[in-house]
Amino acid sequence: MEGRRRTIELDEDVADALERRAAERGVSLDVHVVDLASLEVVELDPADLADLDARSAEWRRTGEGAPLEEVVEWMRSWGGTAELPAPRVRRLWKRSFLRARS
Repeated sequence: MEGRRRTIELDEDVADALERRAAERGVSLDVHVVDLASLEVVELDPADLADLDARSAEWRRTGEGAPLEEVVEWMRSWGGTAELPAPRVRRLWKRSFLRARS
C-alpha cells in the first residue's frame, strides 16, 4: 500500500502471528491488517449465547448432525434448478470419540 508510513509497536508474538497469517493468505502485512480492521464485530445477546451453549451440549450428548460437506453442497444448490434436499441428520460420532479428544 502506498501513502504515509507510520510505525506501530506490537508485542513480538502478535507481530509474528500477523506476519505469518498474511504470508499464509499471500497478501502483504498492510493488506492483512486493513482486512482485519474492516471486519465487523458482532455482539451476541446473552440469550443467543445460552442457546448456542444448549445446542453445543446437545450435540456433545447425542453426536448427531449433518456432515459439513453435505450441508455446503445442499446450500450451494439453493436457487438452482436442481435444489437438493436438506442433509439427513444422523449420528456422526460416538461419545468415546469425544472423551478421547478432551
